[in-house]
Amino acid sequence: MPPSDHWAKKEAGQEVKQLPLPPLKEKIVLLATPRPEPPKLSDFATQPELAQVEQLERAVGEVVLKRGSLSHPLVAQARSLLGKGQGDDRGILWTPEPCLDVRVSKESLDRALRIMAGLIRVIEDAGFSVSVETRDRKHQTFAKIHGEEIRYGLVEKIDRIEIAAPPKAGLLERVLTFAGKPVTLEPSGKLSITVWNAWGSDRKKWTGGKSSLEQQLSRIVAGFIRLALADSAEKVKRAAEERERQRVAQEQAQLEGLIKAEKSKVRALGQAAARWSRAEQIRSFISAARDVAIQNGQPVETGSRFGDWIFWAERQADRMDPLKESPPSIIDRTSETEPAHPSYYGYGYRKPDPPIRFPKPIWRMKRCICLNNNVRPLGVRSFIQSAFIAR
Repeated sequence: MPPSDHWAKKEAGQEVKQLPLPPLKEKIVLLATPRPEPPKLSDFATQPELAQVEQLERAVGEVVLKRGSLSHPLVAQARSLLGKGQGDDRGILWTPEPCLDVRVSKESLDRALRIMAGLIRVIEDAGFSVSVETRDRKHQTFAKIHGEEIRYGLVEKIDRIEIAAPPKAGLLERVLTFAGKPVTLEPSGKLSITVWNAWGSDRKKWTGGKSSLEQQLSRIVAGFIRLALADSAEKVKRAAEERERQRVAQEQAQLEGLIKAEKSKVRALGQAAARWSRAEQIRSFISAARDVAIQNGQPVETGSRFGDWIFWAERQADRMDPLKESPPSIIDRTSETEPAHPSYYGYGYRKPDPPIRFPKPIWRMKRCICLNNNVRPLGVRSFIQSAFIAR
């Protein structure tokens, strides 16, 4: 980098010495990626289609142009509308009415219509059609070839011409400049056929080079056919790729579903094993509590306070055990206590129930519970009340 006063000295007119760049430490190599070769027409076209393209490419341009008819409805319509149309700031004719896509000046209109007439004749002789349609609020010209739509138009090139003295306070002086110099835009008289389709790697523009545009009409239509066949083949390819993508996505979704189901089964197995282990642990605890109660002279028969609790505890272990039928319980009626229509914020906040702690030793409970047919309701209510003695 030059020193900080380098540019200031240069603006002041002083002579400054340009510093040389430092030598390269490593060699710089530029690699250009070659443009991919477009697919060959023989890769996706049939023999009759290939023969049609070859025949059009060999046709003589002057003969094709003479067969064009200026009385064609589309050509006559364009002549009537554009002939009365006004030119824009570049001198290009335009009309709000739908007609052929011809963007030329008034001086080039007759030649442009002859070219369009010849081009339409070649397209129709090849078995295709040309139409003018309004899409996206724009009037567009379509050649319908092999089920595809080729949108094309005839355009005149605009030249940018530098002017010496623009009018004072005029539009050119205030707006239209190039590199700080006033310019004007004027039609050049050079015409070209342009395809507006964005897809495809084939040629999309034909201009008057070594041969005039009139001599290239049949080759232009051959280019239209190439574009249509290439687009049709590309659509078939994309459809096959989309089907393959959907197949892979479906297989992946099925695999994900199987994995999810398998994980659910494994999780359910672990939960069942844990519940079985918990039930066995509770039964071992009940058995140990019965043995200790017997050693301490406490009654453990059904009907006694502790015996009823043992019966109730064994039923809870059976409810937890996945290998046994689940006895009925008041817990099964939990859904009856929930509101039928919850509020916008759900069921609302509920104060948690106080924890239950059994006394030590466990048979010191005032009442016990037994779920057989001989239990009195008073005994059940008393047990529920005594269950909350540990606060």
